[in-house]
Amino acid sequence: MDRQESNRENTFNLMILLVGAIVLAVLIVLYPHKFGSLLIALLGFGAVILVHEFGHFIVAKLSGIKVEAFSIGFPPTLVGLRRKRGGWDVRFLPRRRPAEEAEAPEAGKGRAPEDGRLGETEYRLGLVPFGGFVKMLGQEDAGVAEESDDPRSFANKSVWTRIAVVAAGVVFNAISASLIFMIVFLIGMDLPPAVVGGVMPGSPADRAGLQPGDRIVQVEGESFIDYTALVLAPALSKRGQPIHFVVEHPDGTREPMEVVAESSPRTGERIRTLGIQQAESLTVPRSMDEKTLAETGLKPGDRIVAVDGRPVDTAWEMDDIIRRALKDKIVITLERTDPKTTQTTRVDVPFDMAWAAEQGHYSDELNLCHVHSLVPRLKVAAVAAPRRSPLGWLLHRLSGGDDADEPTERLQRGDVLLKVGAVENPTYAELRRVTQEHRDKELAITVLRKDEDGNEQEVEITTVPRSDPRHEERAVIGFVPMLDMEHAVVAATLGEGDLTPLAIPRGATITAVDGEPVASWADVVRLYRANRGQRISLEYRLDGEDAGAVALAVSEDDRYLTVHSTLADPLPLEPLKETYQAGSPLQAVRMGIKKTSMFIVQTYVTLQRLITGDVSPSNLMGPVGILRASYTIAQRDLIDYVYFLGLISSIIAVMNLLPLPIVDGGVIVLLLIEKIKGSPLNERIQGVINYAGLAFLLAVLLWLTYQDLLRVWFD
Repeated sequence: MDRQESNRENTFNLMILLVGAIVLAVLIVLYPHKFGSLLIALLGFGAVILVHEFGHFIVAKLSGIKVEAFSIGFPPTLVGLRRKRGGWDVRFLPRRRPAEEAEAPEAGKGRAPEDGRLGETEYRLGLVPFGGFVKMLGQEDAGVAEESDDPRSFANKSVWTRIAVVAAGVVFNAISASLIFMIVFLIGMDLPPAVVGGVMPGSPADRAGLQPGDRIVQVEGESFIDYTALVLAPALSKRGQPIHFVVEHPDGTREPMEVVAESSPRTGERIRTLGIQQAESLTVPRSMDEKTLAETGLKPGDRIVAVDGRPVDTAWEMDDIIRRALKDKIVITLERTDPKTTQTTRVDVPFDMAWAAEQGHYSDELNLCHVHSLVPRLKVAAVAAPRRSPLGWLLHRLSGGDDADEPTERLQRGDVLLKVGAVENPTYAELRRVTQEHRDKELAITVLRKDEDGNEQEVEITTVPRSDPRHEERAVIGFVPMLDMEHAVVAATLGEGDLTPLAIPRGATITAVDGEPVASWADVVRLYRANRGQRISLEYRLDGEDAGAVALAVSEDDRYLTVHSTLADPLPLEPLKETYQAGSPLQAVRMGIKKTSMFIVQTYVTLQRLITGDVSPSNLMGPVGILRASYTIAQRDLIDYVYFLGLISSIIAVMNLLPLPIVDGGVIVLLLIEKIKGSPLNERIQGVINYAGLAFLLAVLLWLTYQDLLRVWFD
């Protein structure tokens, strides 16, 4: 390359850098906050990679190995630095200048050369920020390195030295994660505590006697725990062996408990769990979009202070009031704070009735909700979006379609099931049976639907039940059922224990309770409760004519009233969080190491569940997803982002130690084989292994990136 061509290249490079600088400046001016968050995300992610590669680099240098390049980010290279006498030599963009093409002389472990030539190690910044590498003489990740007589070649060092160099990146990531968490806990970090927010009916936690509001203060003798420990404990326990807890009840008393984790055949999941739900706060996230909350009457930052006129301090107190309310609407009192004032406001929240006494744990017909043996009809609470491929979704949108303009031949929210197949006013048990009988076959459904003017009309649709991915023996039609509270229509009657079914025919409408007219099941429940210990009558009408009445004795308690209310739309509430802060630097060190080990174990458990099929690969994140999460968290509190970097550093330590070709764990496996065998594997075999591993990892990376982009596109 002559001087004129070199000048042209330098001019071209400077122009590219100038254009890039202008674009960068425009972005900073137009989107200063977003650019700042993105910059923090990139710097943080780059720092995690830097720590990993620095581990390889420093141990290689200390071991006397010649390091040719140390790069943060993958090529193309944006900036390259080499030591030279009196300073540094800098190059921009991938192409090299003639002076850089000459082989650099040995400079003595990174010191600047004594002559005018360049140092042995080039420090690079790559354009692609999702990784980095250390290039050592005699070492190639994607193939077999050429042999060298240089005693400073990686290949000429002992096996244990090479293993130490390769493992250093993982060790440095684990150490850096511990240091990050140590700093975090010295400052103080808000995390979800090990508090029981809810208990799934029939679950191991339910049978053990755990209640909402209980706090787990010890798990297997460990007292530094948050909610993550309650997720990990079942996965780490031996099948059939109890997990030992110390539980603190809301009244301050403590008791030891033993809980045996189980998988739930009712939900079709093989993952063993305790059935403990994470606790929520009473605050609406400030990150929520006001337009999304518009229909609820809530606003970001609202805090619930009372439900149905009763003050509440915890979400589980609110849940208990809601469950027992049995109304079609309930008043929630909010404390709303703006920059100037704090005011109290109220919103009406619509209710539904759950279809089963143990929601989500349906077992048989006797588990269905009822009012003194009377089972209400079913209605559609929510409908699953139609499944489309990304291409189908794109074509649908390009053609002017929207998810809202689906054909009326589909089930819609608010539909009341009048007939499914040949069964009129089906109960949930009957709906299950009919859909299973019509698996992969057309099923006729008649529903009661309101039009835009609020007028009700019967609509006939046809659907095809499909196999439930979680339950192969089940067939589903893609909707969430709830009970129809609006119409006091009897779908069926059930006998339970000493309760004799009332003689009211299927399809009858309750018109009065003890002479007082009713218009909905909420009215029926209200009057039923008002007559505890009394003998009352229920009047009903069938087919538009007065059909008769039945007498019944209402118990003093609610033993024959198994319906419970639930919100028509779940309230968007922040998870409950508490501040975890170390009382001393020594305690912070212990907490940092413990948290790092938690995340490392959690990553291995996730990989195990991925292999067994208990976790879908679509739930994993690739580089784009990690960067997106980094950007989102960087927009929040800085301490949250630092904590997130500790998590990423822990995960990188695990992923790099996997025994896969190309990554550190795979290299260590080959080195151990060399130690046992007494010589390296055949070069051709190594080449096949490395290139096959590279192809596999690139395929996984592309697939994860595709999933990340789908989430970005569809969310």
